Amino acid sequence: MASFYFYSDSGLTAPLTGTLDFAQSVDGTTGAQVATLYYGSVASERMLRAAANPGVDSIVLSVVDAAVGAGSPASDVTLALEPTFASRAPGAPLTLGVQISGGVANAVPVYVRVQDSTGTIGVNTDLTLTMTLCEEI
Repeated sequence: MASFYFYSDSGLTAPLTGTLDFAQSVDGTTGAQVATLYYGSVASERMLRAAANPGVDSIVLSVVDAAVGAGSPASDVTLALEPTFASRAPGAPLTLGVQISGGVANAVPVYVRVQDSTGTIGVNTDLTLTMTLCEEI
């Protein structure tokens, strides 16, 4: 049974459900919107690692555009492990390490910045976060 999830709080008490919603003006004046997610498990005895070459291959988080050509492109989203987004390219995958230990203190903060490039009114639900196939031990 999986115990690693995204949470909206650092105490891992509010699992992320549904999608991230970012409100932006169609004229681009809103600027980038930023959210912090926390990836982890409240079960301190658990560990997550890549299923391929466990303990060696990295756990990688990516943004996937399920409807290429419609809605916001994956390049509208920047992922980072720190809030300045230094050296992070929009749309680039994010390496979370080779393993993530369970427990609230080990939760990994993931910073998400969305800069809408479409200028179109509407709610886009075509972007999702996906992770390398992992195993939990």
